[in-house]
Amino acid sequence: MNKTIGWLRVASIISGLAFTATASATTGYFQLGYGAKSLGLAGAIVSNPQDAMAASVNPAGMALVGERVDAGITFFNPGDRSAKLETSALGATYDVDDKSRRNLFFVPSLGYTSKINDKLYWGISMYGNGGMNTTYDRNIYNEAAAVLGANGQGQQAASQIPGVTPEQIQAAGRAAASMVPEGAGASDFAPIQDVGTLGIDLVQGIIAPTLTFKVHPKHAIGASLLVGIQRFSARGLGNFQCFTKSVATNPANAATCPNGFAAEPSNGLTNNGSDWAYGAGVRVGWIGEVHPKLSLGAAVASKIYMTEFDKYDELFAEDGDFDTPANFTVGLTYKPTTDLSLSFDFQRIYYEGVNSISNAGPTTASFTSPIPPDNLLGADDGFGFGWEDINVYRLAVDYRYNREWNFRAGYSYNDQPIPDDQVLFNILAPATPKVHATVGFTYRPNNSSEWNFAYMHAFEEKVSSSQTAMGMPGEIKMRQNAVDLSYSFLF
Repeated sequence: MNKTIGWLRVASIISGLAFTATASATTGYFQLGYGAKSLGLAGAIVSNPQDAMAASVNPAGMALVGERVDAGITFFNPGDRSAKLETSALGATYDVDDKSRRNLFFVPSLGYTSKINDKLYWGISMYGNGGMNTTYDRNIYNEAAAVLGANGQGQQAASQIPGVTPEQIQAAGRAAASMVPEGAGASDFAPIQDVGTLGIDLVQGIIAPTLTFKVHPKHAIGASLLVGIQRFSARGLGNFQCFTKSVATNPANAATCPNGFAAEPSNGLTNNGSDWAYGAGVRVGWIGEVHPKLSLGAAVASKIYMTEFDKYDELFAEDGDFDTPANFTVGLTYKPTTDLSLSFDFQRIYYEGVNSISNAGPTTASFTSPIPPDNLLGADDGFGFGWEDINVYRLAVDYRYNREWNFRAGYSYNDQPIPDDQVLFNILAPATPKVHATVGFTYRPNNSSEWNFAYMHAFEEKVSSSQTAMGMPGEIKMRQNAVDLSYSFLF
């Protein structure tokens, strides 16, 4: 068993998992495209496969791209990932806001496909599927909770005490702030657990061995086994200790939890280092030329059923479960000339099929009254990010200028997965972008080599609420840029 896990971790490094600590990818937390060619087309490849990364969208495409190896790397810049809670609405002299640091990530990809006979092909695609990463130097929850706790006790907010700085409040927390007398200073504060640097780090990779069959010279079907590997860590979530199953039901915490901290904290919520999860699912697909100028494609991927994050079994619902959502894609490619292709894809991602992603987050009542046992963190219906299913619409143009040069461009629009009333927990995962524009090209120096480039920009999008679960206005926002470079060897 240990050897199997060891090999999976090695494979995850090859597929980019060790480096794909993306800030939230693009369509929710999935990548927009896998490999430079796909990214240049905004991911619209379900009916227009480009290379051996085709199985990341439609395994049928592996029979239509020739025998080849494709290796690339994406330089991903999530830009302005920021969050704000307007504590001034509760009488504080400042708002709590911060930008996440770590703004450059590296996402490798690798694909291979080969012919078994004239009808049967096999291959493998390995890629970082996406992820979520935030690292806030200010603990936004803790500073806001200090104000909330003091107001809840009818006392002076810590942020109004002369000489008390935001940094001192960050080191103290809601419980201390709610108990200090008016006029007290930071020296009177008692510490709260695990409220330093705030953030999460979810990285997810997929290894997709694929078998594809040409049922007809113009039609192919394919299937991929989706082997998933995930790594996760969380930091600075100490303010939610009393929202967990073990803490809320432990009599020892009865006196302390109303003040916002736990005498006997959970060991499955935060600051437990990295944990790994593994799982499997399947993707099947079809591509067919229904007219000399028109091709259709369709693919469907099951949920990837993952093992649980044992170190975070009181953060995610269902005792640490975090499956990869099911999704399907359909599309068409129209070729008005032999050198020009126009593609349209429609994708639906079922985030609501994963409780840890889709369960609603806390409400204002969660901070002032007992939480129902079924909603405690780690329970089957425990608090989550509140994400909704989304539709993704992609348009792309691919123009072959001559034997050496191809040029690409794409546009993508997706629904907003985060409702306005779910801002609070999504400070950790501000996956807000909806609109993406891409360009790219391929240069062929000879018949066996290709150099590929793509650039993506995700336009800034904001989600805001006039009253978050902490009872104060808040907002999250993000924009993104990415550059993908790859090399292809054809044999």
